[in-house]
Amino acid sequence: MEKTIKVSGMHCKSCEILLEDSISEIKGARVISADHKSGTIKVVLEKESIFVDVKKAVEKEGYKVV
Repeated sequence: MEKTIKVSGMHCKSCEILLEDSISEIKGARVISADHKSGTIKVVLEKESIFVDVKKAVEKEGYKVV
């Protein structure tokens, strides 16, 4: 399933890359795109329950899922 996540705190391309890398390490999650201008990350999740792990990964890097 495709999901768009709203993230606060992204302000540059480096933020996008950091979050893409962190989320890509989660089994069953794949990043389609991250965009600091809109503050969103589009991901494909194998299961809805993986969203919890994605949220933890985003927050571990110092950003907030809104």
